[in-house]
Amino acid sequence: MTSLGQSVGNTTADDNGEFKSPVKFANIEPGRHKVRAECGITLVGNVDVTLSSSSGGTTSTLVVLLFFLLIGAAMLRRQFTGLRR
Repeated sequence: MTSLGQSVGNTTADDNGEFKSPVKFANIEPGRHKVRAECGITLVGNVDVTLSSSSGGTTSTLVVLLFFLLIGAAMLRRQFTGLRR
């Protein structure tokens, strides 16, 4: 099996002509990619690649939220300090 001229997997069909195989890309960009299986005839299928973030995205979001919470608390403290005088 190939995609963009690169080998992305190998497989063997069963007695019914059906096959399953993981597809492994060396380098790939997000988007839709055609995968070709050559077995006397050419079969073509699409693989959709998306990016997702794990804890890294969540951590940066929490840092930004914490920053805004601290700024808001500082502004409220400053405002209430002026009222006490």
